[in-house]
Amino acid sequence: FIYTFFIHYFALLIFVRRKRYIFATCIAFIILNLCFFKYFPSIKGSVDEILNFFGLEFLNIDLVLPIGISFYTFTSITYLVEVYQKRRLESFLNLATFLSFFPTLLSGPIMRSSFFFEQAYQKREFKHANLIIILLVFGIVKKVLIANYLGIYAKSILDFPQSYNFIQLLSAIYAYAIQIYCDFSGYVDLVCAFALMLGFTLPSNFNMPYLAKNLKDFWARWHISLSTFIRDYIYIPLGGNRKGMPRTIVNILIAFILSGMWHGNTLAFIVWGLLHGIGIVFIHLLALSKFSLQKIPALGRFLTFQFVCFTWIFFYYSKNLEDAIEYFKACYYNFFQIPSYNDIYMLVAFGVLFMIYPLFINFKEYCIKILNLTPFLLKPFIIAFILLLVFAFMPDGIPDFIYSSF
Repeated sequence: FIYTFFIHYFALLIFVRRKRYIFATCIAFIILNLCFFKYFPSIKGSVDEILNFFGLEFLNIDLVLPIGISFYTFTSITYLVEVYQKRRLESFLNLATFLSFFPTLLSGPIMRSSFFFEQAYQKREFKHANLIIILLVFGIVKKVLIANYLGIYAKSILDFPQSYNFIQLLSAIYAYAIQIYCDFSGYVDLVCAFALMLGFTLPSNFNMPYLAKNLKDFWARWHISLSTFIRDYIYIPLGGNRKGMPRTIVNILIAFILSGMWHGNTLAFIVWGLLHGIGIVFIHLLALSKFSLQKIPALGRFLTFQFVCFTWIFFYYSKNLEDAIEYFKACYYNFFQIPSYNDIYMLVAFGVLFMIYPLFINFKEYCIKILNLTPFLLKPFIIAFILLLVFAFMPDGIPDFIYSSF
């Protein structure tokens, strides 16, 4: 309530005064608020040491990170930008409804204010029952079965990399790549279903990201609401690609480093963001040479997936960069260890899955068509049967969604 009050007050200031410095000050205040809650706990120890050196004592404050602070910070920014650029001011009640819209509050997708209010002012239409059912089933299967079992496999190896051979280490990071995709996209499927129950459509957040032919294409398919937010509110305001290649490179690196810092305040996340930034810069430079991986789609897709999996290593070991280094050491020292047949079968299975992945492009639409043709009285039994299978084979204990910590 207090946060919404301040955002509404900022919006009134921007709407009435319409001064650039007022707008910039309000945005800065919101970002500082996010940084305080997100990064203060990690620097508190250093601040204590500095103050103790001068004989001062810091207040013993234990901060609790507010749930969803990153996402309602971003939605607040989209609203204030809308007020500043398009002069569209909403009432306090409407703003509170937008900022506290529960399907997107925890882990997104990031919804622009214009996208939300255009739907809010329209008449609610509840005619997506079959789509809701499919989204719920897909979300549960992705999270409960695929992500959880692959997570158990990946964790067993990645937590002790020195004990495993190169083939196992490679399979584990492939498993983690699929896990994080199914975990996050499964979450998005569920919240999209919940939003549809309320009569709202959420922005698309995934579009078969591991089909990307290059890294730029990957970021057009992965966490789309975040990547477009960074593009529109960081990269383009910095100058985008309008001021020459050297400035473009700097802008890209800044945008991706900030993306890494948003995920967490550790060096590993910064390295993750920097690597993606360097990858995007490489794609831009490659375009200048008139060579494009899109001319060889299969090779481009394979290399892009390998690069993304390489960066996921830093994502998995985000708490300590040294753990990521230990993983690479294990890959080097255990490279010539002879794998078992089971290890080879697992790697081949991931290879086959990678090759047949394009067949699933229209799988969701195909399932919806089947459900549309299914007799109404038969649908509850089919859904109940699928859910019984899921819960019968689900592992013990289901961890939180990976992106809920961001």
